[in-house]
Amino acid sequence: MIIALLTTLSISAQTRKPAVRKPATTTVRKPATQQRTNPAAKNPTAAASPHIKKAVNSNPQYREVSYIIRGKAHGFPEGEWVKLCEPSKSGLRATDSVQLQGEDFSFRGKTLNVPYMKYLVLGQGVKKTLVEVFVEEGTVSVDITAEKRIDHVSGTPTNNAYTPYRDSINAIYTQIYDCTRESMRLTNSAEDREAYKMGADSLRKQQVEYTYTFARRNLGNWAGIYLFAEYYKRFTTAQNKALLAAVPKKYADLPIFEEIRKHTNKK
Repeated sequence: MIIALLTTLSISAQTRKPAVRKPATTTVRKPATQQRTNPAAKNPTAAASPHIKKAVNSNPQYREVSYIIRGKAHGFPEGEWVKLCEPSKSGLRATDSVQLQGEDFSFRGKTLNVPYMKYLVLGQGVKKTLVEVFVEEGTVSVDITAEKRIDHVSGTPTNNAYTPYRDSINAIYTQIYDCTRESMRLTNSAEDREAYKMGADSLRKQQVEYTYTFARRNLGNWAGIYLFAEYYKRFTTAQNKALLAAVPKKYADLPIFEEIRKHTNKK
């Protein structure tokens, strides 16, 4: 839950993502086999990553496929809402939601055969839990524990490739969270607050370095491509050039790389 820790910081600092409202038409999922279709399936292009939408309509390799997300959520109240959200300009927007049946929940729908990062959101306020999930063809297994902020996502190629990154980066995010929290504590001296702030800045640089290393090692799969697309504005010019040179041919025509080349050449 890479961003879950950061979203619990002070509202006054406005580091949290906007709260996701429960859709007005949401209904409780019935046990058994009732199917629900992701609203994005009505417009397959809407299910694609924003970074590759331009390629979808003109490229036949992008086709509609089915996905299933099966999960267990430990330590949450009976009937807690689980929202499946996607990024939007105003924050996270729920595309589907269900209530826990005991500890179990599931989603199913249609998407493009291009892994797309979505977020499972449970709870409210400082207890809100966010879990990153790549929605792609196949069955994704999710296991979430509330208070310990532990989650595990597996079952499909991109989620399997991305999990080691999430597991490793969580330790850095935990330290960033702790430093940021202490830097905002008014009971600390000004010198201590500044020291914590500098510590958080150093950890953020460490996070970017680790992300670059992981992305370079994983450019042969969508996890590496996703991290490159998400972080290129934080990478150095030399790092972007190295990654661009290493992108496999099967991904080379994605419009995001033209955007990255323009960004890199401007520096």
